[in-house]
Amino acid sequence: MLRAVAIALLLSAACGGDDGISGPVDPNDLDLDGIPNAIDLCPHDQDPAQHDEDGDRVGDACDNCPAATNADQADTTETFERQFPDGVGDACDRRPTVADDTIARFYPFADPAEASAFTGSGWTIAADRVTGTTARWVSKAPAQGDGITFQAHIASLAWTPADGTVSVVVDGDGISSGFTCSLVHTGADTTLVIAEIGGATNSTTVAPFQPNDKIVLSVTRAYTHLAVGKAACFVSIGGGPEQRIDITTIDDLAIGSYAMATTAADVALSSALVMTTPFACDTPFTGASVACP
Repeated sequence: MLRAVAIALLLSAACGGDDGISGPVDPNDLDLDGIPNAIDLCPHDQDPAQHDEDGDRVGDACDNCPAATNADQADTTETFERQFPDGVGDACDRRPTVADDTIARFYPFADPAEASAFTGSGWTIAADRVTGTTARWVSKAPAQGDGITFQAHIASLAWTPADGTVSVVVDGDGISSGFTCSLVHTGADTTLVIAEIGGATNSTTVAPFQPNDKIVLSVTRAYTHLAVGKAACFVSIGGGPEQRIDITTIDDLAIGSYAMATTAADVALSSALVMTTPFACDTPFTGASVACP
């Protein structure tokens, strides 16, 4: 019996095991993607494109923070609260001391085929960017989780002479339903606005910025122990500190869809990231250690 088990294990190893890679194992190319281990950005994940959005020499296919430079791939903050690491790196984890967050989708906008994940019009993928002036894309497939974050990495943003808006949306399309986080330009002023369609809104002023300043715009919707949930909107400009505004939500239905839109603004996004979170307690956005009642 033991001999039979040993033979089965050897055969499994020779055929690549159960990791989805078929055929004999090449010790110089473990993932069989045609890229030798020595130069493969993801030596254990088939990744022939070798795209590396953040330039940290860890490919998007295996990077635990694909849009934030973290060559060390550190994922340790959960352990301080006696929890297991969740696979979302410390450099981009929105709840660093709470486990079970997941990177559900990552769009580096390196391939025009990525457009097939969305419905809508106006966005164009080219030169490792997606660009638009008046455009809206809504995800075709939802991201499953009790909470969801959609984060856009904006490489450039120039307002046209008319008043303009750039938005990220979760749990809807941002028109008939959902939660929107927007940069709204009116006259000479730019405002960060969060709104639930048919519900609450909140806003704060944003300091002036240059068209090529790197902007990270994020919207998060989370459930708590309350009958209603919470939503938050974040913006960081030029690597500076985040500004944040919150609302209490009235819609208790988790759809998991997400969208991005621009109106009367010349926008180039370098990437977009979708993260999901489990049921949260009193601090769904900071990850502080709070027990559910």
